This record gives sequence, C-alpha cells and structure tokens, in this order.
Amino acid sequence: MRIKEEFGAIRKSEIKDYNPKYFIISEGSASEPLYFEGLNNSVLSENITIINILRDYANLTNSHPSFIIKMLKELILNVEHNEITVLELKNKIANCIKDNDYEINIEDIYNKILAIYKNDDCRISKDDLNDLFIKLFKGEIYKDFAVNFLLYFETQDITYSKTRDKINIVIDRDKQNFKDYQYDEVYSFCIQYKINLYVSNPTFEFFLLLHFPVVLDEDREVMFENQYIGRRRYLERRLHDICNYKKSSLDFKVFEPYIYDAIEREKLFAEDILELKYNLGSNVGLLIKEMLNAK
Repeated sequence: MRIKEEFGAIRKSEIKDYNPKYFIISEGSASEPLYFEGLNNSVLSENITIINILRDYANLTNSHPSFIIKMLKELILNVEHNEITVLELKNKIANCIKDNDYEINIEDIYNKILAIYKNDDCRISKDDLNDLFIKLFKGEIYKDFAVNFLLYFETQDITYSKTRDKINIVIDRDKQNFKDYQYDEVYSFCIQYKINLYVSNPTFEFFLLLHFPVVLDEDREVMFENQYIGRRRYLERRLHDICNYKKSSLDFKVFEPYIYDAIEREKLFAEDILELKYNLGSNVGLLIKEMLNAK
C-alpha cells in the first residue's frame, strides 16, 4: 500500500493532519483516485483530508475487490500491532525506488533482508526499522538510500484513529468479474471491521455519468449491461462523448460543478448497499455528501 508521494510530504508537514481523515481504497487505479484527489484539493472539502490508499507498484494489476480486502486486513493488523511484514517492507522499498528513480540493485537489498528474516511472512516492528537499516547498510553504497527510505517510510506510514478517521472501500459491482458470493464476503468483512462500503453497479463510470442530466434519458438496461463498443464499454464511451473522459486522465474540474446534482440523481437509482448487488445504481454519492457535510 502506498500514498501518492507529494501528498505524503504534505502529511509529514502536518499542515492538514488536524482534519478528520477519509481513507479511500478503490478498485480503480486511475479514475477513482483522480476524482477523490480533486475533491481533496477542492474548497468543497476544506474540513477533511481525503487520502487515496494506492496499491503497491508490484500489485497494480491486482484490482479485484478480494485483493482490496486483503490489503485492508494487512492495514488493520499493522496499525494494531505497529508492525509490517517483510513482503510489505520489500514492496515499500520498491515503491521508494520507483517514485524517486533510484538506480539500485533491489535484489541485493532483498537478499540482505531475507538473510535476517528468512521469509516474506515474518513481521517486523516499525520501531526496529531504523536499527535494521543501519545494520544492513552502514558504511555501504546504500547508506544514503537507507536514510532517505526511512524518511519516505515516515510519510507513507498509514495510521488512523478509529474514533476520528474513516476507512472507505470504493468498488465496482461488475457482474462479469465480481461473483455473488464475493460480494457477500466483502459486505460481511466491512460489517465486521466497521469499514464503509461504496459500490457502483456496474462501474464507477455510472456515478460519473450521474453528474450530467443525460443519464436520465439513457436506456437503463443498456447502462446496466455496459457492453463494449469498440475498445470502450458503453458508460465510458458516453462519458467520452460528453466530456472527453479518459480513465487515465480524469479532469475533476469537469465534474466539480455538478457534484450536488450527482448526489440528487443517485437517489433515482439503486442506492442501498444490498440492492446494489443486482441493480443499476451507486451509493458513492452518500460518501461524497458525508464528506462535504463533515465539520
């Protein structure tokens, strides 16, 4: 798990850390993070801090909701015990190298760590990381990297208050990839750990389309089926026609003026989390409304 590095630097300065934090873990790696990043930078959400929790670079292709649940279990365990697994440490090292363009033999670093901890499942106290890196790299060519990584880790360390902050999952109910029993498992997990679950059926693009009045004139069955038209699915194609939407480069300013419209239009479709299992709709607007009303 990682946080966009420039936002991590802001967190370290504690400019906004007094605000309640809304952590967003989304299935998508582009549109959802860009939307919530834009909302975080908007005056609309000046009373809160929105933090996208992104997948490690090594796991960018693992977008299934079941993998998101696995990430969250690790996050909860890490926060409760102030620990990190060897695998997670390796992923954070890889993230640091990627984000900062270090020219380092990463396998050499991995081998040094595994020589001490033996396997990826071993757990390391976060309090021991400083001593670990001094031990591993003292007097070697990676000494500067060790210092920089510890600073990087500090900005990336995800901590939260159970009483003040909120963890939110934002996923798609794409019936082609997300089975009924998996939906039930995710729902049960969120109930057990008091995590907020937000679903768009079939995809997040439906919530984006709610920003525009044309959604009310669309064929609901066609939107629900969301079949491919060329290289794009129907909802993505309609958004592209309306506002030149692209998954990898969502422009939040296009949607910002119509956020309250989207929240109201959402009520005309399925919005209950159980109804969303089988029906066209979204409840992401409920999350947005809560964040906009937060004090």
